[in-house]
Amino acid sequence: MLRFLVAVVLGLLTSIFSLAYSADIAIIDFADEWTKVAALGPCLQEYGYKYDDITANVEKGNLKLDGYKLLFMSAMYTNNPTLHQSVDKNKIVIQDFVDKGGIVIEPTQADQNEANVDWLPDNLSCVRSDPDPSIFEIKNPDHPVFNNPYRLREEDFLGWTHQGWPTGWEVIASQSGFDLLMVEKGTNKPIIMEAESGKGYYVMMCLAPDKYHIKGNDDKSKKGAGMLFENIMEAWYASLSVEPKNKIAAAWGEVKAR
Repeated sequence: MLRFLVAVVLGLLTSIFSLAYSADIAIIDFADEWTKVAALGPCLQEYGYKYDDITANVEKGNLKLDGYKLLFMSAMYTNNPTLHQSVDKNKIVIQDFVDKGGIVIEPTQADQNEANVDWLPDNLSCVRSDPDPSIFEIKNPDHPVFNNPYRLREEDFLGWTHQGWPTGWEVIASQSGFDLLMVEKGTNKPIIMEAESGKGYYVMMCLAPDKYHIKGNDDKSKKGAGMLFENIMEAWYASLSVEPKNKIAAAWGEVKAR
């Protein structure tokens, strides 16, 4: 009898521990036709973040975000038209998620796949276009994305390459409602921008830190993209305020294993 009670207690403790440390990051990942790699999951694994890959469910039309703090979409995921259409159809789910305190991050997408981001709320807009930029101007140098854990300067973004492409993939040709964090130098076209909405944030960019970190042409590209990726996670994931509904979240500082 005692052995049975001990087994029950240990089982309950294991279940509670599992819930306490369940993932509060949801990702949509996809191996696009250019890089041929689903890189977001490997990046999160490398830096010690737990996540749920919801890509298969989204392909089936199901996008559920209860219990999550961050929805991170991979660069170029809209190269998959099924994923693209499913996300657009679930725009109310995304908007409710952000209003309640969630963060949505979308790195660059090819303009032929997603020029206009249709799932944003009516007060925000983001339209991507060519060309691919290589020189940047940081508009808000005090923002955490440029400072923690790495101090990133404009020159740190120079010289990233994948195949024949420069650091930036596309520019944001027009936008409304966002705060500009970094732009293409000389044109002032946004490269990284954020918008507060309700209790949460939308983050849009014309960089592919996940893909460049895994598939960059050289060590400089991979290292620079990795540093930016870590800063992105520190800047937005650590500051989330959404209350999980179906999961007991771990303390933010304990989620990331160093």
